[in-house]
Amino acid sequence: MLQNGDDAWRKHLTLASDLLLYPRKSPKGVLVDSKIYLPTDNEIVVLDLMSSSLSTIQLPQGVGFSPIGTTMLSRADDASGVYLIHIKDLQLSIWLHNGDNWLLVDKMCLCEISDNLLDDEPTDDILINHVGDYNEFVFLEMGRCALYLDVKRRTLRKVYEMTTEEQQLGDIYPLMMSWLPSFPALMDNPTRNAT
Repeated sequence: MLQNGDDAWRKHLTLASDLLLYPRKSPKGVLVDSKIYLPTDNEIVVLDLMSSSLSTIQLPQGVGFSPIGTTMLSRADDASGVYLIHIKDLQLSIWLHNGDNWLLVDKMCLCEISDNLLDDEPTDDILINHVGDYNEFVFLEMGRCALYLDVKRRTLRKVYEMTTEEQQLGDIYPLMMSWLPSFPALMDNPTRNAT
């Protein structure tokens, strides 16, 4: 850990637990406030950085991290919990873990909101590629396409289709910014005005 004013790394915590021996590569862990949520095979390990403690969260009934790409974690907006987004058979389920319970926040059938987008493509391999913070949007992979799901508006649209040269879609890292951007006013500088 690197603390304010330090010039070197220091050991802050040593864990005497085997809970973190086999963390999953996918989905990735999520930092929420002072807790790190790490998916393992059948549960989520929570590392509380403030209390230097470990705990586990059991997954909701019928939800798992296999196959890869069907479940992801996302930060909750009030730093009190974590969202779990799961897709199975064109059903997208959004769960919120707050306190000790899982709450099913939303469930939607992608074929009902797709506007015939799913008609021409095989839908058996829809995977979650990226989930935005606070459960706002989800990027999905379907065949050679990337789909954008706006959770609040319940709209699904194709945002990218791979070319024939591309082998795989890869990870999506969306850039979010406020629009219209505001820039600071330029200062009146005599040397600048001379040129």
